[in-house]
This record gives sequence, structure tokens and C-alpha cells, in this order.
Amino acid sequence: MKAALIGCGGMGSGHARSAPEHGVEVVAFCDVIEAAAERSRAEFGGRYATTDAGRIMRDDSIDLVIIATHHDAHHPLAVAGARAGKHLLVEKPLCQTREQAIEVAEAVDKAGVKLIVNCKFRIAPTVQKGKELIPHPRLSHGQLATGNYALKPPGTGSTWIWDKDDGGGLLISTAVHTVDLLAYLMGSTADRVYAEGRLFDPKNKGTAGYPDGLVGTILWRNGGLSTVISTDQGISHNPWVSKWFHEMWDGERSAVFTAHTGRVDFGGCEIGYLETQELPAEERRKASMLHNLLEAIRTDGETLCDAHDGVQTVAICNALDEAARTGRPQRVVSG
Repeated sequence: MKAALIGCGGMGSGHARSAPEHGVEVVAFCDVIEAAAERSRAEFGGRYATTDAGRIMRDDSIDLVIIATHHDAHHPLAVAGARAGKHLLVEKPLCQTREQAIEVAEAVDKAGVKLIVNCKFRIAPTVQKGKELIPHPRLSHGQLATGNYALKPPGTGSTWIWDKDDGGGLLISTAVHTVDLLAYLMGSTADRVYAEGRLFDPKNKGTAGYPDGLVGTILWRNGGLSTVISTDQGISHNPWVSKWFHEMWDGERSAVFTAHTGRVDFGGCEIGYLETQELPAEERRKASMLHNLLEAIRTDGETLCDAHDGVQTVAICNALDEAARTGRPQRVVSG
């Protein structure tokens, strides 16, 4: 399988580094910064580096495109890739808006290609075991607590996530992982959301007004309930608070996910815990969204987080943001 990488920053480099483990050869590197594309080509090998994404789409030797750009580019690149007949791995979020995500899903469906959104918590062995042991939770909680973005000076690192055009705020940029995992664990589509949000520290976070502290509730159509916390208050520097934390209950059993979903502790189940690092290396290797995408291509099956899953997650994030801005509950319309 031959692939191209579009977006040669930190996330893109991670994909290029891991691709050979799954039998994928990255042959082309693309970035709006020519030097970044060339550095990646030099580091990882490949036939060429370019600033022209169209060249990637016209290259018939490329089967798969990995999109790891800033979020505003996901929509046009994914649509172009699908229309060019490329399979797609798209970094989260699928897009910044529900309308954009629907256009991607329609393009993918029409082209008959496979797409996976890199909402990687779904494929964690701990999450798969949790789904097996507690298939129908009633309640769940998910939170992102980070201080990485608040502490960086303007124009450096990940402060671009606060920009309206590039990133769209903390919720859609990063807490999207939490929202997506809750949707997966609850096994339902969202009905409506409530939220309150505050911009506690506007320094280095632009003028778009995205909250750096949000508390929300998601009501699912199967009757389940979830709570969400998204915060950028320096909490990640407290060793007792995990950046990612998730829980679920079904009335008899419970599961608590910690350590980047690397560990789950159960209550009321036949096992007490599962830790990913204790599993065989081959099992850990297969816990990859790229591996899942390749299996879907090989078997003509479904990916673990397809374009329609991506639409729902974006729709929920958009609705939570609107609820926080207006103080009013919002209906979630995924399709």
C-alpha cells in the first residue's frame, strides 16, 4: 500500500514513522511549508516532496492519503481525496463544522472509498474490553484537562487551535476525542446537549471567544446520559489528574479509563483491570486506526470511525459550543 502524507508537522511525522509497521510505504510528502515537506521526505524516504496537494490527488500510484493538517484544511482535502479515489485517514476532527463533515461523508459514499477519523481511543484494547463487558451503559463521563495550550507564548506550538479559521477552539480540536469516545461507549446518536462555558484566561487564546472551560451534558436517543468537561487550566501539571479521564456505569458494573486509555479498572465484572502495556506486542500493534483502515480496505468492511461517525462527533461539538455561547440547550442533528 502506497500512501501520501499531507501535513508534515508533529502528528504527520508520527503517522509517517508508524506506517511501515503496517506495511504502508509513504512515497510523497506535502505541506504548505516547502521546507517541512522536504524535511519529512529526507527523514522518512519517499519519491518527492511538494506544496501542491493536487499533485498528490493526481498521482495514480497513491492509494491512501493521510491528512494531518490544521483543521481548516481537512474538509477540502478529504473531499478532493475521495473524488480522486483515494482511501483516507483524517486526523481529528473530521471537519470544523457539521455541514463540512456531511460533504465529506457524501463524497466518500459516492466514491466508494474508505475513510477513518483518527479518534484513536475507540481502538484502545481497554475500550474494546469495556464495550465487551459493559455494552449498554446508562451513564458516562469524559474529560479533557490540559494546560499545554495556555502556557505557550503567542505564535508558538499549538496556540493555533484557538484561531477561528485554523483550529476552532479546544473543544473541537482536542476534547473531540472525549466526545467521540462517549458516543462510541454509549452506542447511540445524540439527541440534545446542555453546556456552560467560560473563557477564564484570554491571554494567548485569540479573540474568537472559544471557552477554555466547558461543562456539558449529552442526552442520547437510547436514553443514556453523559457529562463532558473540557478545560485548559493547567490541570495536566497535577500528577493526580489525568489529561484524559472517562467513566461509565450500567447499574451493576462500572469502568474507569485512565492513562490515555492505557488502563481500565472495572467494578462488578469478571476481571478487575486491563492495562495495554501488559498485552503482547502484536496485539498492541493492531490497536491502530491505520491497521483498522487497512483491514477495512482489504475486506471491504467498515472502519471503526467512519465519515458518518465523524459527522456526529462534529455535530455534538458544534452543539455544545453553541449551547455554551447562548446558554440554551441545543438539538443535535447529525445527518
